[in-house]
Amino acid sequence: MLGAAAAAAGATLGRWIPNAEAAVGGRLDIMAWEGYTLQGEATDWIKQNGINVNASIMSNQDDVTAKLMGGGVRLDLAEYSNGYNELYKQLNQLRPIDTSRIPNYNKADIYTNFYDGEMWYWDGQRFAIPWTWGVDTIVYDPKSTTEPVESFKDLLRPEFKGKLTFLDNPLTVWPLVARITGFGDKFPNVTADELQEIFELMQPYREQCRTFAGSNGDVVSLFVAKEISACFCTWTAATLETAKQGVDTKYVFPKEGGAVWADAWFIPASAENIDTALEFINQALDPQVQAKMSKAVSSAVVNRRAVPLMEPSVRALFDYDNVDSFLKQSPLKGQPPRTSEQYATYDDWLQAWSSFRAGF
Repeated sequence: MLGAAAAAAGATLGRWIPNAEAAVGGRLDIMAWEGYTLQGEATDWIKQNGINVNASIMSNQDDVTAKLMGGGVRLDLAEYSNGYNELYKQLNQLRPIDTSRIPNYNKADIYTNFYDGEMWYWDGQRFAIPWTWGVDTIVYDPKSTTEPVESFKDLLRPEFKGKLTFLDNPLTVWPLVARITGFGDKFPNVTADELQEIFELMQPYREQCRTFAGSNGDVVSLFVAKEISACFCTWTAATLETAKQGVDTKYVFPKEGGAVWADAWFIPASAENIDTALEFINQALDPQVQAKMSKAVSSAVVNRRAVPLMEPSVRALFDYDNVDSFLKQSPLKGQPPRTSEQYATYDDWLQAWSSFRAGF
C-alpha cells in the first residue's frame, strides 16, 4: 500500500510546479519535532524578517510522510530522521538544496560525519541538511547494582530482573538489537531468517523487561517512580531529567556502542517560500542558535563553533573532542527497505518488534 501511495504521490508532485517567493519573509510552513521549530531560539531573526512560522508538530516520521502524501499540501520545510532519505527519494519529494545559500553549512565548521553524508548527499547534490543529533544508550540506576554496567549483557544480571524497560523507538532500538546479536554490520539489510534469529536471541532481554516506554519522558517517569532500574536504550539527557526530580541515574556507552540518530532539514517539492526556507536552515546552523537548541532539548550540535557556547551540563553529554571516532564506532544507520525480495522489510521488522513486545 505504501509503495502504491508513493508512486501516486510522486506522479502528482511531478505535475505540480509551485511559484517560489522571491524574498525572505512571509509565511513559512514547517513540520518538525516538538521543541525544534526555532520559534524561541531564532525569535529575533524571525521578527526582523517578518516571517510567520506556521509550525506543525510531528510525533513520528510518518506524520511528515502522511502530510506530503496528502495531495497539494504545502510544506516549505520539514525534518527527516536518518534512513528516511530512501523513502522520500521514492516519493519524488526531495528538492535539491543550493548550499551556497547556507553559508553556515561549510566543511570547516560542520563535523565531518554530518557533511556530505550519503543520507543527505547523492548524485552530486545535497537534498537535506543535518542540524541536530544525539545518542540513545543504556541508562541505569547506579544504586541498583554493586557492579558497573559496561555491556548490554550486564542488563541480564539478576538485579535487573523485572526492572528493565525498552523505549519503543525502532529508529534506535533496531540497530542495537541487530548489533548485540551479531548482525550489526548487516543491518538494515538482514534476511527474514536472520530477523527471526535476532529476536530469538533477544528473548533473555524480553524476560528481564517490566514494560515498554512510549517516550523518553515515560522512561524518566518510570525511573522516578522506582519501577525500573535500567533502560535498554534511551537518550543520554534522561540523566539530567531524573536529576531534576531527585533521582540519580547514569548513562553509559557500552562496549557494543550506542545508537546515533540525526535529524535533517529538507525542502519538499510542495515548497513555495524557498528563499525563507534556505535562510531558516542557515539560522538553524548558527552557533548561537545551535547552543540554545542544545540547551532546550538536550541534543548535540553539528557546528563546531557552537560547542564553547553550550550549557556545560549538556555539553558534557557528548565527547566533542572525539566526535568522528565515536561515530565510527556507533555509525548512523538507515531503515530496513520498504520493499524487497531479498531482505526483511520495514513491515517485517514492525511485525517482529510487535511480537517481541507482546512476549511471543
